[in-house]
Amino acid sequence: MGEPGAGHWTSLPQRWDELPESRLASTETLSLIDQAIEQLPPTQRQVIRLRDVQGFSSAEVCDLLELSESNQRVLLHRARSKVRQALEDYLSEDET
Repeated sequence: MGEPGAGHWTSLPQRWDELPESRLASTETLSLIDQAIEQLPPTQRQVIRLRDVQGFSSAEVCDLLELSESNQRVLLHRARSKVRQALEDYLSEDET
């Protein structure tokens, strides 16, 4: 068996439902997301753009990039986690 808690959040993500929608959709925030995606390793960047920006299905991404379903899922999870962290860091700047 694996480690206890493996695969779970080490800390819960920040709740964004209490932030004004205008803050989340601002040009500055969207630019930050683009920058965070641009900093990802190439394959993670491709996967997150295809899935979350362009709306491709998991199967389509696997076919396009010649990835297994499990590898695509891992790459997407890692990419989303890094982008989420960048966004959380940015949004928490206002709280300090």
